[in-house]
Amino acid sequence: MTEEQYKFLCKWIVDNGNRPLSETDKELIKQAIDNAKSPAEIVLSILALLPKNQ
Repeated sequence: MTEEQYKFLCKWIVDNGNRPLSETDKELIKQAIDNAKSPAEIVLSILALLPKNQ
């Protein structure tokens, strides 16, 4: 898979996953995915932005 395909898949999961995220949270996570420079950075960005109490 290409980096763009990984980013697309991650953003799709954010939009369609089971986690109850606000639209603001979703947009922040998707922006972090877009700005990531490697697959590892994508994962770290998502983990850092996910609410801890859910």
